[in-house]
Parts: sequence; C-alpha cells; structure tokens
Amino acid sequence: MKRFFHTYWNNARKTTCITLGLLSCLALFSFWSIANAEEQKTSSLSPASSIEYSPKHHAIQNEKLAPAAVQRFAEQQAVTLGTANGEVYWKNADLDFYPLGPGLHSWLVQAEFEGKPIGYMIITATEQGQLMLSEYGHGEQSPYNNELLGQTLDRQHVNLEALLAGGGELHLGYALPLLAYWKVEQPNHPALYIDATNGDVLPSEFLNLLETDSKQTSVSITDLSTTPSLSVDPLHLRPVFNPADNLLWITSKPVAADRAQDVIQHGENQEIVFSAGDRNVVYGGPLPVSGYQLWHADQEAESILYVSLGGKSSIQRFVPLSTLQQDGHFYLVNP
Repeated sequence: MKRFFHTYWNNARKTTCITLGLLSCLALFSFWSIANAEEQKTSSLSPASSIEYSPKHHAIQNEKLAPAAVQRFAEQQAVTLGTANGEVYWKNADLDFYPLGPGLHSWLVQAEFEGKPIGYMIITATEQGQLMLSEYGHGEQSPYNNELLGQTLDRQHVNLEALLAGGGELHLGYALPLLAYWKVEQPNHPALYIDATNGDVLPSEFLNLLETDSKQTSVSITDLSTTPSLSVDPLHLRPVFNPADNLLWITSKPVAADRAQDVIQHGENQEIVFSAGDRNVVYGGPLPVSGYQLWHADQEAESILYVSLGGKSSIQRFVPLSTLQQDGHFYLVNP
C-alpha cells in the first residue's frame, strides 16, 4: 500500500466533500476505507456463535448512502451468508454502504466484524425495481482495488492529488453484469475509465454509451415486506489457475448450458474457464472457475448456484450462474 493515499486523504478529505459532488465525496470515503482496511494487519476472526443476530449489530445508515429497502435487503443477505459453516460472523457484521454510479442503481456493501473486513456484497436494482445480489466475496478483498488504481494512474501520468485539487473527480462505477470500475474525470480531458479489479484502462466510447443508457433508466425499488427464508451451503473451492497458461480451451466446444451446473459442481478434476467472447471487457475475463456456493429457498425446489470466478491474478467473485450464462460460456481446459 502506498502511503501517498493516506497522506492525501488526511490533507484533503474535508475540502473534497465541499468542492466535489456527493458521488465524488462518497467515492473517496470508500477509497479511503478500502485503503485503511488493506493496511491493517491480518488476524484470525473468532466465531461469534454465542452472539445472536440482531439488527442493532448493523450500523444505521444515512438514506443518502442507501435506501432503507436496500439496507434491509443487504442485512438479509448477510444473515443468509451466516448460515454456512464457519461464516457465523456474517450474521453480526457491520455493513457500510457506498452508492455506485451511474444512475445510482447499485451499492457496494462492505462487511466488517470487530473492525476486520470479512467480505463484500454488491446490491443492484433491476429495471423492474427488484433487488438482487449481483455478486459477493469473502475475506478482506474488495472489487475496488486502490493499489491497482494507483498503479494505473502512474502509468497514465495522472497525479491524483493534483487532479482533485484542480477540480477533477473520482467516482465508483458499476455496470451489470460484472463491471466494477473507477471513473476519473479530468478538467479539459476525456474521462478515464479503469477496471477496478485488474487495473486495465477501459474503452471510453463503450463506457460513455453504457453510462448514458444507465442514467436514462429510472428505477423504483420495490420494498418487499416479506422475503423467502434462505440458506447457503459451505463454500466449495477449486484450485485456481491462469487461463492464459493453457489456451487449448479456446479450440474446444463450450459446455452445453444445461450441463454447466453439473460440470461446475462435480468436475473436481477439470479446469474450467468462463469466457464471454467480445463482452469479456465487462467481465475482466476470460476467468477461471475457482469454486461455487449453493443458495436455497425454503419454498423453491431449485437452488441458486453462485459461481466463483478468479482468485489467482484477480479477486475471487461469486456471481449467479444465470447471470454468466446470459453473455458467456464455460470451457474445459482439457476436454
């Protein structure tokens, strides 16, 4: 972690919130909290099985950070994650909310237990107004990696301190299905878009169109008073690998859609790659399948499979299988 980020924040956090818009201020708060968490020493987390879940364990959030319906939904998902073996501290986590642009349809939720980061969630409102858990992750990692941000800005010869002091802005962005990005707005220059998970510079034309469409979409969140009782199975992890190390999967046929879940769950000895072809730019892919976790609803016969992507050279992210199958396919490295 570069000390520059902490030094800059301590000098500028007060004036930034005054001179920049609400989104920029919140983005910097998120940026600072992620940086702070990464610098803390790692220590083991003691299970909190003796502490029963209560909403009082969650920090009361300002409505400007996340609507009450989003906060309640996030708390429900955290409680559900706490039903898995060894994940009981999710039930008692403090949740911090950070709105994600454009259009304020998504929120980054960072979970902490006893001051230690234990995971994250991204909650998104669909065009129908329903809330969904777009992705989540366990541990101290976050999809918004400020170390990568600093490295990319260095390569682009952008000085963050000078940029913000001169009227520039820094935003957190998110676009379905899986694109977490930084938007760096420079006075008298085109905006710079950076993939938050790997530091790649993204095509501005594509992001400009995406943001325009998102801002024009109005979403009214449906606040459901009752939600199905959910539970999750323990994590099932697979060895991670780099899809670039063996490119034979490119010449293989994709796994049939109706076989994908079975292959992911039962192909323990097979390396599996997810690729969205031309849309890999919004996935940061191609990516290795590194595990899965099953979610269950009491009144539904079918379970929801969250597929774990990445974990070697990128953050490990759990995403619904149905989301991935909308855009891409799974390939066996050695079919």
